[in-house]
Amino acid sequence: MSASVEPTDAVADTDTRITPPDDPFRWLWLAEAAAEHYGARSTLRRHIAEGRLATAQKIGRSWRVRKYDLDSLIVERAAEPSCEDVEAAVARIVASAPPLTDAQIRTLSAAFVDQLKQRQTVGAK
Repeated sequence: MSASVEPTDAVADTDTRITPPDDPFRWLWLAEAAAEHYGARSTLRRHIAEGRLATAQKIGRSWRVRKYDLDSLIVERAAEPSCEDVEAAVARIVASAPPLTDAQIRTLSAAFVDQLKQRQTVGAK
């Protein structure tokens, strides 16, 4: 009985002499994908189980997946919003919100007064 071991070095179907590293159709073993920062092997296995890596193939006890499937997992990080962006978003929310009831206004006023008193006591120390 032979044990299947997931390759960590380039093998025939992932050899960069045959397939360039930027080729989207290149097969990667999970260890290779993890080494290329697509996520931990456990995370990649979870993506396979959830069906998010459609090209994944199980060979023995090991998994391999196409690079383009891994690239689809990458989500670009959104830029930090500017003050103008935040103010515009607040203005849109305020414009679409229903008017406050008198009870809501009293509750908010009491909360603001409490915060103002806390700031004044902290500033007095």
